[in-house]
Amino acid sequence: MEITLQTAKTVVVTPEKTKTFNTLTVMRMVDLPNEKKVRVFVKELREPVTLWEGAEYDSIGQWTDSDVQAKLTELYS
Repeated sequence: MEITLQTAKTVVVTPEKTKTFNTLTVMRMVDLPNEKKVRVFVKELREPVTLWEGAEYDSIGQWTDSDVQAKLTELYS
């Protein structure tokens, strides 16, 4: 038997995996000017974090380690 729903429904089929941390260890920072994107690889996280892209990438200009720290604090605090 197949039932057609009126609207699509999103269902979590794999439980979320959570992790608690109070420090972030930046392993690598990558500036991709052709893509207008800055990404960082953080030891405690599985996927890289995009800090700035598009118009935000243009407005940050020459970013520094302090900018990276501030952005990560903003994202994860």
